[in-house]
Amino acid sequence: MLPPTSAAEFANLADPVFRLTMMRDCVRAVQAPGHLWYPLLNLVATFIDGLASGPKGGTRAAYIAYLTAHFPALCRAISADVFYDNYRNAAIHEFGLKPGYAIGRDTGLKGAYVDTQAIQETGAQVTVLNINRLVADFLSHVGGLLVQAQSGKAP
Repeated sequence: MLPPTSAAEFANLADPVFRLTMMRDCVRAVQAPGHLWYPLLNLVATFIDGLASGPKGGTRAAYIAYLTAHFPALCRAISADVFYDNYRNAAIHEFGLKPGYAIGRDTGLKGAYVDTQAIQETGAQVTVLNINRLVADFLSHVGGLLVQAQSGKAP
């Protein structure tokens, strides 16, 4: 058995400042190398799940409501349902993306949240999500929640 310790020694995920700081810093750390786009999608999709936190059996509804309320530009570009089914679910449960969906960088998408692109070899069309924009919007959202939490207001 380990020796006794203070409660202050433990990470308290119930503390919104700690929790939001962990989310922000984790995304920033994975973002820093500049090439870990798929893990960024995984992190952001998972952290949104944690922020939405629906009741058992209500994850989808809570997630879609949260996206709609807090990520309106994403939902205008691609519906919350499409994001949930083809990006979030596939990333979290299958460590992949649904056929016909892809992620891209802002350099190719020039600020657009979503665009379509043809695959030269097959002529198939894919829907490309701008991972840079999603990450920037997520970090901005979490930053706002963190300011609220630090001021004592519940996010």
